Parts: sequence; structure tokens; C-alpha cells
Amino acid sequence: MKPATRRIQKRRGGHHAAPAQSSRIRIVVADGHAIDRRGIVSLLSDQPDFEVVGEASNTEEAIERAGSLRPNVLVLTLNLPCDAGDSALPAIRASIPTLKVLALSERGAASCLVLNPPGRSRLPAFAHGSICEAGTDCLQLAVAQGALGTLRRSADPNALFQAVRAVAAGHASYEPLTAAALTNGAMHQSGNGRAMLSARELDVAALLAEGASNKEISAGLEISEPTVKKHIGQILRKLGVQDRLQAGLFVARHPLLLGRGHAATL
Repeated sequence: MKPATRRIQKRRGGHHAAPAQSSRIRIVVADGHAIDRRGIVSLLSDQPDFEVVGEASNTEEAIERAGSLRPNVLVLTLNLPCDAGDSALPAIRASIPTLKVLALSERGAASCLVLNPPGRSRLPAFAHGSICEAGTDCLQLAVAQGALGTLRRSADPNALFQAVRAVAAGHASYEPLTAAALTNGAMHQSGNGRAMLSARELDVAALLAEGASNKEISAGLEISEPTVKKHIGQILRKLGVQDRLQAGLFVARHPLLLGRGHAATL
């Protein structure tokens, strides 16, 4: 037997062969905090079926790493810095639409910045508990923006592992509060039965959230000011709020309820 042949047969031997890598789940971890990111990487690397192939500290790095390394899953913390000014997930999904994303929330639902933005007091109508009945927190937003899985940082590591495996397999994996909100239809109608706004009313409400005057709304939507006033009256009635400020804040805090995939700027 020729030496070359013996070398080929040796490589084909059971315990001498390199372990197959195709069955391992390739992961990129994107987190703006280095210590937190390394903690996630360490947890995931301990799993025999996981392979962390890259890390990212901002949105641009996440897009570059995911594009070049082609992971099965991007584990993304939703506070990831983004130079473009948009939130990270929409920017990443716009660049790589097929990427499977597991979104991790930075905060619990009770302190979500969408529901309780800094410097703003809760509206009296929505102050029953830490989350309003129709509330939309960051993980519900992440679902609308294309995340296949969601998880809170307070979750057990085993929940993280299970979510990664589910998302890699193409299955949705939502943490309990997000799953309950989706199941109960909180993204479409509030617990008090508030009617959905019409498409035109939604356009007007979105401009209210930006602080636009009736004249600005009239010009922007090319409708008369009396029509704007009529729409605002309908919006106040349907949302059960008292004035345009409360209506604007409601839109900003409940973007999915009103059909928006992102929060209005406050």
C-alpha cells in the first residue's frame, strides 16, 4: 500500500476524523456592552451544538459580521447602538432580510422606554399597574420588526439555549409576556375594546404624536383643516382620551396597537 493511500485511510478512521461542523448552530452575538456580550458568548459556547462565530458591538458591525459569517442566528440586544439613528433591528433586517434574529430586551416590561419614556408621567387612563392594558413593550416591537424569537435578560440560561435552537430551526420562540400579548390580540385592539383607527385617522394620529398643528396636518395630508378637526375628534373618542396631547402620547406608546412597527419619537 502506498504511503498516500495509508494517510487517506487513516483520516477516514472513526476517532481520527475531524468532527462535522455542519450540524452546529452558528451564532453571532451583538451587544453594545462588552462585559454583557462576553457573558452571553460564554454561556452559548458551553453548548456542544453551538458555535459562536462572531461578535458585534454596534449595528454596523452586526450587519458586517452577519453578512460575512452567515450565522444561523443573530442574538441581538435591542439597545445595540446604531449610527443611523434608527433602532438596530430594522436596520439589520433591511440589510439582511433572511437573517434569523433572537431579540433580547435590555429591560423588563415594567420599565420599557416605549411605555414609560423618561421625563414623561404616565397618563392617568393608563396608570393601572406597571404596564397599560394595551401596552406594547420592546419585545412586541421586535416581533413586528422581524425578530423570530424574543427573550428577556432575566430569563434562565436554559431558556436562552432553547430559544436559539428554535430560531435556528426556523420556529418562532417568544417569551411568555410577548406570547400572551400576541395571543390576546393586544397588538390590534386594547383590553377595553377601543376601536382601531381608520387609515386616515392613523395618519393624523401619527402627526399628532410628532406635535404637528392642525395647519401642518392639513398641509401634510392635503386635507382641509375642518376635516383634520373631524378626524381628531374621532381619534379622541376611539382612544378614550381627552385632548390631542394624550392622543399623541398614546400613539407613541402603543405603535403596534395602531399598526406601527416602530415607536414615534418622543
